Amino acid sequence: MWWSYYAFWMLVSAAVAVGTAHPILLGVIVVFVVARPWLPDPVLYLRMAGRVRSLQTQIDLNPANATARAQLAEIWLAKRRPRRAIPLLDQALERDPKSAELRYLLGLAKLRAGKANDALEPLAAALAQDPKLRYGSGYLAIGQALEQVGRNDEASEAYERFVKINTSSLEGLYRLERIREKTGDKTGAASARKEALDTYRVLPRYQRRRQLGWWLRVKLGL
Repeated sequence: MWWSYYAFWMLVSAAVAVGTAHPILLGVIVVFVVARPWLPDPVLYLRMAGRVRSLQTQIDLNPANATARAQLAEIWLAKRRPRRAIPLLDQALERDPKSAELRYLLGLAKLRAGKANDALEPLAAALAQDPKLRYGSGYLAIGQALEQVGRNDEASEAYERFVKINTSSLEGLYRLERIREKTGDKTGAASARKEALDTYRVLPRYQRRRQLGWWLRVKLGL
């Protein structure tokens, strides 16, 4: 559950603040929320341990099982271990070469492993097959890859395509704001920021909880 992650870091922050008699340290809660995509989730590690063993057993028993490889790769991605996901996805694609889903996951794994150039081909291939795969997440990923290799105008276009498909994503609007700033489009950046803040206000409560970190980035200009 989303709350288990936040609860862990909030409790740690509160304990540090109380234990050192410096309540100002409670401010690190905000830092943890904002930095959530880059911090390990200790609850996830514990919850997924059994599933990892089960999937690995299935792969060992049936080397042709592309589904188990894909599922295990997604777990490694969730646990921020993209380099462990890449060979699994390569092997799965050998068995199911027409899968847009597998190409997207491979591109995402390469992007998160710091291989932005290598991520472009599988992401582009996935989008050519299914532009709306996972609510347009392929455009979000390829936008990040393009941005990292300095192709900012193309990255901006990719983010625009993403937010047209996934209209409730604050991450997409945040990234669109930042890339427009990079390209000197101040008016467009301000428009994306306003849209992000307006969108957050009308989201259901559970969506606001999930996207709190992105709202803080937009609000604070981080």
